[in-house]
Amino acid sequence: SQYLGLFNESNNGNLTNHVFAVELDTIYSSEFGDINNNHVAVDINGLDSLIAAPAGYYDSGGNLRNLTLISGQPMQAWIDYDQVENQIDVTLAPISAAKPARSLLSLRKDLSEILEDTMFIGFSSSTGSFLTHHYVLGWSFRLNGQAEGRRKRIEERKIR
Repeated sequence: SQYLGLFNESNNGNLTNHVFAVELDTIYSSEFGDINNNHVAVDINGLDSLIAAPAGYYDSGGNLRNLTLISGQPMQAWIDYDQVENQIDVTLAPISAAKPARSLLSLRKDLSEILEDTMFIGFSSSTGSFLTHHYVLGWSFRLNGQAEGRRKRIEERKIR
């Protein structure tokens, strides 16, 4: 259902959920306060977003360029959290582009009450009125530093 297999009507938004999520949404859901049917958002413990923006990226000239999440075109996403500054940054770009200097979403939020010593990291999707396919072409995760990026791995293969 629309609760991503994580929540339901009775626990959506509960502080005991301990869920941090970045939402790449292609369905407009008014019950969760969605801004449109093509947005990126940060959600804590439920599906009502703390911050959201139409899907896109900032090019090298500082211009916001649209990305259509349901287009089938490969895209990259970076989710960075600075624990010292309590800063969450979410950045998108086409797969062929370098990471933009400016993030799409920035939010100051202390995640210490959300994150626990042992947690799961993963991906979720929900069913709806449209049949869609989601492909994760690769991903990296790292605590206390920058995760290995796709470009770095490609460059290392070229050197070998």
